[in-house]
Order: sequence, then C-alpha cells, then structure tokens
Amino acid sequence: MSTPASRILRTLLFAASVVAVAVLTLAPQGLVGPLRADFVLWADDVRLPLVAGVGYPVTERLFNAVLFAPLGGALAALLPRRAWLVAPIACALVSTAVEYAQAGIPGRIPDLDDIVWNTAGGTAAAVLVGLARLVAVGARQRGSRART
Repeated sequence: MSTPASRILRTLLFAASVVAVAVLTLAPQGLVGPLRADFVLWADDVRLPLVAGVGYPVTERLFNAVLFAPLGGALAALLPRRAWLVAPIACALVSTAVEYAQAGIPGRIPDLDDIVWNTAGGTAAAVLVGLARLVAVGARQRGSRART
C-alpha cells in the first residue's frame, strides 16, 4: 500500500532526478565539464580493480546510463505498479529530446549513442523497481493468506 508520505518521497525523488538530468545534459559544457571529469576520475578509481584496460568510451557510456537510472527508477516507483513499463519509454523520449536540444547549446554534441545508454540506464532501474514492487506484492499476498 502506498502512504501519502511515500508518495511525496517518490515525487521528490522524481523531481530531483529530472532537475539533475536537465542540469547535466542541457547546461553549457563549461559548467558541466568539471562534474563529468570528476565522474570519469571516480569511475576510473572504482572500476580499475574490476575491469582493467577499459577506456574512456566505456566510462562515457557508464556515465550516461548512471545519469538516467534515477529518472527511470523514480518514474517507475511513481507510476501505478502495472504501468512501470512506461518509465523506459519515457526515458527514451526524454533522452531523445535532450539530444535534440543539445544541437542548439554551445559546446554540446548530440549523439545517438547517448540515447541508447541513457535509455539502458533508465530501463535497468525501472526493471529493478518493477521487480521489487512485484516481490513486495507477492510477500504481502503470502502474508495475508497465512493469517487467514
């Protein structure tokens, strides 16, 4: 069951993810570049023990997937349980709109690869949220049957 407090929290998480995506994808490159550089350094530190020899293109793809994961997950959690599949579609549409808008922003370069990885990140998070909600419903149903 959804409580008003949990709905407010899910709405706030969704709003924060929309703002983060908007700032990181639509702000001029001069403002976003340092954040991206910090992420690349962090990703290098984290992944080196796990995946040696992976270069910048993989890190860039990872950044795009991670960027849209909160959006996909938050939207899947905000939508009705049976409508969570709308979240990956929304992520693809938002990503496409962002790439289209980047064509008019100095220093930004639209890229089809970004749409693919943004959508992949949003989809992965939406699937995880959808599965978690499905498991929670199953657990509640088993609990109510055990009490009767």
